[in-house]
Amino acid sequence: PDPIRPLTVKPPLRILVMISSPSDYPALDVEREWASLRQAVEPLERRGVVALERLEEPTLLALQRQLRRNDYHIFHFIGHGGFDKTNQDGVLLLEDEAKRGRRVSGQDLGALLHNHRPLRLAVLNACEGARVSLTDPFAGTAQSLLQQDLPAVIAMQFEISDDAAITFAEEFYSAL
Repeated sequence: PDPIRPLTVKPPLRILVMISSPSDYPALDVEREWASLRQAVEPLERRGVVALERLEEPTLLALQRQLRRNDYHIFHFIGHGGFDKTNQDGVLLLEDEAKRGRRVSGQDLGALLHNHRPLRLAVLNACEGARVSLTDPFAGTAQSLLQQDLPAVIAMQFEISDDAAITFAEEFYSAL
């Protein structure tokens, strides 16, 4: 069995932010959320205790490549999410090469994040990232990540407004 990962992290705490705003889905104010997040962690970046990085392409392949390049402690997703009733799993909407939405299941994301040993937390700032099935309390994006041995996940169970998502991110990182 896998030993429990220690939760201590030596500075800087590295945060990888994936921002997805597919052209074929309703627009989100992702740039405002990114700016708010950057402003919240800026004092910590100046002190050298946090390093914030934005993934250039919000694709599963780009995420996989970036996780091979650097060690990250927090994965922060900004974008659309939902629950696929047919497959009984949560999904996040990433982008394909044409910037159109690509549904990625919690199982697929969990399999990718599972192998990134320094990762301690996933923040899914998207609708229904923690929604569960009426028949299976272990089905859902956040639940899939936890089943893949990610130590902690913060996610929303229901739909949230753009303003609420932005406020959440700002307040969460300001509290660091």
